[in-house]
Amino acid sequence: MKKIVKTLIITMSSALVLTSCVKDDDYAIPTLREVFFLENFESIPDANTGNNQFISLTGWSNVSLNSGSELWEARMFDGEKYAQLSAFGTGEPNMDTWLISPAINLDNTSNEAFSFSYKAAYYNGQAVSALISTDYDGSGTITAVNNATWTDLDVTLSDYLTSGYPSNFSNSGALDISGYNGDVYIALRYVGGSSGVTTTYQIDNFKLFENN
Repeated sequence: MKKIVKTLIITMSSALVLTSCVKDDDYAIPTLREVFFLENFESIPDANTGNNQFISLTGWSNVSLNSGSELWEARMFDGEKYAQLSAFGTGEPNMDTWLISPAINLDNTSNEAFSFSYKAAYYNGQAVSALISTDYDGSGTITAVNNATWTDLDVTLSDYLTSGYPSNFSNSGALDISGYNGDVYIALRYVGGSSGVTTTYQIDNFKLFENN
């Protein structure tokens, strides 16, 4: 009987100690992020990844506004697929290349945000920006991109290496797009040049979510 009572006392004491160590913050409800659009490029066949294997996904636009030959490429490393672009060694002095999502409807969602994962390698300046449009026609032509109204989402990509590639992807952070309704298009724009900014960017997990 003494052993049973002793065990009960020890168990109750342990519970009280554990309870006293728990802070109020530990009971906070985490932010709910309901993803309603995701492109992780994993649907691209392995054979369609590599140098000069340009991304061609249904509904997406991959276009150079300067009629250059270099577009966003599908790449794969260690079993993970992603989009990649660099002005290095291209011979293109004024690269302006866009990767644009299909139309994404925001009528049935709220508190929307956009984010993506990235690596910035051999960094010599930020070349990638994120933009949103409600009047792009999705045709993938230079004229269509130029005729659309685009709003810069002011992304700052502060993680990078000036030599080599980062080991892990960084996150862009949540970019607020909650002020939009109806169909939107989101673009990742690379602006650089073979004799200017040549930073290599790898992009993955392009997603929209309810940032509740």
